[in-house]
Amino acid sequence: MKQLSFLSLLIMSLFTANAQSVAIVSNLGTSPNIVVGTNNYNVTEALYFDAEIGSGNFVTAGTAIEKINFLIETEGTPTAIGSFNIWMKNVPATTTTLPTAAYTRTGYTQVFAGTYNATSPSGVAGVTLTTPFVRTPGTNLQILIERLDGITHTGYVFFASQGDGVSATTLTCRRVNRAAAPVLGTTSLTASAFRPAIELIHEFPIDAAVTSIISPSPITCYATPQTISVRLFNQGLTPIPIGAASVTLKVSGANSYVGTRNNSTLLAPGATETIPFTSISLSNAGDNDDTAFVTLAGDGTTTNDSAFSTTITASTISTYPIVEDAETSLPVFGYASTIALNQLWTLQTGNYTNADMTFPLIPRAPGTTFYMFDSYSGANSTGSESRLYSNCITLPSPLPPNPNPVTTVSFWMSHDNLFPTSLDSLYLSVSTNNGQNWTRIAGYQRYTATAATPTWTQEIVDVSAYNGQTVQFAFEGTSQYGNVIGLDDININYSGVVPVSLLTIDARRAGNTNQISWTTALETNSSRFEVEHSTDGLQYSVIGTVRAVGNSTSARRYSYLHSTAIKGTHYYRIRMVDADSRYKLSQVRSIQILDKSHLTIYPNPVAQTIHLMMDAEKSGLARMTLTDLSGRTLESRSWRVSLGQNNLQWPVQKLPSGSYLIQLDLDGIRQRLMIRKQ
Repeated sequence: MKQLSFLSLLIMSLFTANAQSVAIVSNLGTSPNIVVGTNNYNVTEALYFDAEIGSGNFVTAGTAIEKINFLIETEGTPTAIGSFNIWMKNVPATTTTLPTAAYTRTGYTQVFAGTYNATSPSGVAGVTLTTPFVRTPGTNLQILIERLDGITHTGYVFFASQGDGVSATTLTCRRVNRAAAPVLGTTSLTASAFRPAIELIHEFPIDAAVTSIISPSPITCYATPQTISVRLFNQGLTPIPIGAASVTLKVSGANSYVGTRNNSTLLAPGATETIPFTSISLSNAGDNDDTAFVTLAGDGTTTNDSAFSTTITASTISTYPIVEDAETSLPVFGYASTIALNQLWTLQTGNYTNADMTFPLIPRAPGTTFYMFDSYSGANSTGSESRLYSNCITLPSPLPPNPNPVTTVSFWMSHDNLFPTSLDSLYLSVSTNNGQNWTRIAGYQRYTATAATPTWTQEIVDVSAYNGQTVQFAFEGTSQYGNVIGLDDININYSGVVPVSLLTIDARRAGNTNQISWTTALETNSSRFEVEHSTDGLQYSVIGTVRAVGNSTSARRYSYLHSTAIKGTHYYRIRMVDADSRYKLSQVRSIQILDKSHLTIYPNPVAQTIHLMMDAEKSGLARMTLTDLSGRTLESRSWRVSLGQNNLQWPVQKLPSGSYLIQLDLDGIRQRLMIRKQ
């Protein structure tokens, strides 16, 4: 299943959904009983939906379906298959299943008759239609495939797009494999969910396409100008002359840029040129929205002329302690990337267990979520390495009159006694050049023979050697297909600061105000407590000051009321300042104030479809963006919402298992929620 999910993403990257090429590959499975079949004769009849094809695609003579491709997992014999016929017809949108029924060609148009060459070095093999087919807008497409050569075919396995794109069990296919020739009106076709995965194609003489935007990697605080590249693809039938295609790149959001360049090479049909845009400033922290589009005289279609992506500029953190508890906003460690094979970092909420565990791995209290390196995800995870990495962090310089501070990274990791020969490991690494190179400075094995049950152990690493530099830290997991590794409660701090011992800090909603309270156990020469507030968990400002007792060896309780807090999420921390202006920062606490502009997601974790419940205070256009933990945009959708409650659905069954972020933008308000895909 893991392999199929990967292939689905690969196919979608190869075949861009537009008026020229549409790949229907959702819910990928495999079957030997479709397209060619295993017996002397095969008939496959399949249903494809208007929403899957695109309501405006292939609906005129100038955009008709000209080719159909099939996706082969295993190639059999013989490869030249005669008496191969394809028929197509438009059916009403109310036709949503294909129950068992008699074999018929009623209403069909024959679009191909001849030999199917099933030789496929790339996994994709199809035919050029002898009669192009025009779709009727708003209807579904039904395809009948006949293989009537009377020969037994062996070894063929085709990929199947199971179900209807939402459910993998919907009966959208019917078929028969038999030794005797099928008889029209008599032979029964048996209902199935395994319809062929296909690609429908129309080729234009002149057609330039933007296939992707290549952003700088990894995510970092960009101190120098960067290069963002655009891939230009000749999807037409004729060459694109040098300089004929004009590509424009626009960057907006945290940073701004506009530039235009032309292709510098002669692009033959099927050729690609990567066009670099240099000297782009990405110094401002935040999300950058990248848009690229191409202009070419005589271009047959505009639906593949543009591409969109997001480039993230990391924040620079310089206030201490720096704490990451993996619970909500991921203010420090929010990015992940692959080093080798597979990216295995995810977020785990609640207990984790698997078939080999007698006792579960329980989250560290009081939290309920932790980072998990999923080494147990499958045998093909062996040898996988991936990096969970941080925003940029400015480490402290010497603090006169104190000595050079001792800076440490502390964290808790899980240990167990399963699979002693599977030496899954966790390394702490550091980069001093914006993520271009990483140095491992400490390493730990998951396996501990004395761990009777999965347990948590704190590790502390001295990183004082990097004081005064701006760095990024990373936790690199290496998999030998043993058990998972849990990671939680990361703390980066240094010594030589104000001697105030904080027992507790709490933030809660009290009526129409937010109440922040804290208790100290020891105060020596303390001056004041500054209450700091943030709405994004990154940028803080002082909203109030509370005078300290000064010197105390007993517990002292303080509080502050924030009465002007509006809707949204609020983050609070306490800056403890002594008489010499030295200070120490507390941990962060958050409060969420809800009103009608609130988004709820369920179920979470999700297997098939996310249900989004939105209470909107007025009608408008809601934009939803789905990203992975590295910030890469996977999908964007827009919905027109009305005043009051709106119930929306978002199919996600094609996503690989893991953790993702959903961002809602509505009326200038942005909300982020995390989901886990099972």
